[in-house]
Amino acid sequence: RGSPSRCRFDVAEDLWPADVDKGQIGQVVQNIVINASQAVPQGTSIDVSLRNEEVGAEMAQVLTPGRYIKLTIADHGPGIPADDLPKIFDPYFTTKKQGSGLGLTTVHSIVKKHRGHISVESALGQGATFRIWLPAAANAPEAAARRGATAPPFAAGPARILFMDDEEQIRKVGQAILGRLGYEVTTVNDGAAAVQEYTRAREQGRPFGLVILDLTVPGGVGGRQAMEQLLKIDPAVRAIVSSGYSNDQVLSDHRAHGFKGMVLKPYEIGDVAKVVQRVLRGESA
Repeated sequence: RGSPSRCRFDVAEDLWPADVDKGQIGQVVQNIVINASQAVPQGTSIDVSLRNEEVGAEMAQVLTPGRYIKLTIADHGPGIPADDLPKIFDPYFTTKKQGSGLGLTTVHSIVKKHRGHISVESALGQGATFRIWLPAAANAPEAAARRGATAPPFAAGPARILFMDDEEQIRKVGQAILGRLGYEVTTVNDGAAAVQEYTRAREQGRPFGLVILDLTVPGGVGGRQAMEQLLKIDPAVRAIVSSGYSNDQVLSDHRAHGFKGMVLKPYEIGDVAKVVQRVLRGESA
């Protein structure tokens, strides 16, 4: 966000599941991508790919032979000098004027704790490529069976949903998920706009069946304040609170604030589908 760089993704459709901590592996990807982006202030393309790989004796010195998910992150930046390559995972080593030098050290630590391996290849003027192997989950079901077992339920009938979030990318994701589930979606960027849109829709005789409100809007009206106003307009409003902070007091007792359900970011389509359908049926989720 806020960078001229862009990512290109290439993920195998038959990818094996991996037994990993989503937050920690997310941090691994974030640290590497941020480094790549900062190395090229004018912007670059960053390629992220995921593949299945059977590791054999050729890598026995660093990995136990078996099934792995191979994550590759490659940039097209200035590259890493040969003298620096052996030191990039060392604590406090950095070539930046500002920085702790702990970003790639953290990456290395997380990968090792997952019983994985990380390597890097680079040459001056030719970018850098990080390769990460993470163990596939034991006795994993086949991809087709997994997709069939976890396919989210689709909407039983049409409904209009008002979706509020201050981040454009989150609004796009929310609209895509809810649209795929069969709902008509209107998006707004803060709570004040949500209240205005909800009021306008009621006056026009096309009320929203559900509202999804982001809890925190820096410098604007957040979900809690918007909900207070919506309840005055329509005591029967059906609303879901959304946030990326699971320890927020409103989330721990969302019903006390008038919400019928809650969803955490980043969104999983199955979780969103379940909560939305339950609230539309008049149930609490």
